[in-house]
Amino acid sequence: MYRVIGLAFLFVFVSMFSVISTPVFAADELNYPHIYALGTMTNTDSDRNVESTNNGWQLGFGYPLSERLYIEGLYFDNTFETGDNNGSDFYQSGGGLDLQYGFGNREQFTPFILGGIGFAENDVVPDSLDEDSFYWNVGVGFVGRIFDLQWLRYRGEARYVQDDYLDGRSDIRFGLGLEIALGTVQQKKEVIVEKVVYKQVVVEPKDSDGDRVVDQFDECPNTLPGARVDGRGCVIEQQVINIANITFETNSAKLTPLGKNTLMSAVSFLESQKNVNIEIAGHTDSVGSDAYNLNLSQQRAGSVKQFLVDNGIASYRLDARGYGEAAPIASNDTPTGRASNRRVEFRLTTR
Repeated sequence: MYRVIGLAFLFVFVSMFSVISTPVFAADELNYPHIYALGTMTNTDSDRNVESTNNGWQLGFGYPLSERLYIEGLYFDNTFETGDNNGSDFYQSGGGLDLQYGFGNREQFTPFILGGIGFAENDVVPDSLDEDSFYWNVGVGFVGRIFDLQWLRYRGEARYVQDDYLDGRSDIRFGLGLEIALGTVQQKKEVIVEKVVYKQVVVEPKDSDGDRVVDQFDECPNTLPGARVDGRGCVIEQQVINIANITFETNSAKLTPLGKNTLMSAVSFLESQKNVNIEIAGHTDSVGSDAYNLNLSQQRAGSVKQFLVDNGIASYRLDARGYGEAAPIASNDTPTGRASNRRVEFRLTTR
């Protein structure tokens, strides 16, 4: 009898809510009714005098009451194997209602808990032991979307079932199967939110001559690279600056175009800091005689001085001296070292 009642109850429940299987609640909290089908395995109470594990199936329909709370109607049918020597198998069927709470939105892996009540028909041998009984159950489970299908989900659960049959039987029923969400494909709409990104632009203070004093506060612009300055950006104390790229033609005191271009920054520096005098110190590597190198270094220092004078720097602020090969800063045994020793230095003094 309860098998027929349970199937009828489930059919009415599904038919009634399928009509209203549209999304529930706000657009950002879409919940849908669902149906499910599970294959089950029951670990039966030993007092039933059947095999310890038995197979069955379960059908159900769920409807959302809130974002995570569902009410579910179900029908189940189990066959309890009695073994070849005990005659016919026992049968159990029934239906009930569960409340289910999910810890997620069912669109991804979501565990849930459930609890509910129902009625069961126990059909056994002998017929005098047949009984229609009340049951209650609690359980846990999980559900989640299969691939990218909005309507298809996997579902698994485990229930502790307390059946009032013959003063009480305790069974554990496991289920695994599929759940189908109703109305998802047609009703669910993609919401596109335009994202506006504001980029914060930080403007660093400008330091044109690289002396670590920003242009806004630099009272002595155009400082030569490597020179030490005070808080106003003006050179301090006596110091030596090795000026890179002041080059000459081979074995000559004639400045190359690169050397002249480099010296223009020295002109700008001396024009902006008129309290600075410089000694122009010429140096060579060790190739050639001491006398030759000394003379060449003096001539090259003189060429630098003359270039600065020709470009507006007062002669009294400049002193040209050649040191030849007497003050190397690297080994003369390698081409790289000799190139480093062929240099022009500015020795700054302030008035």
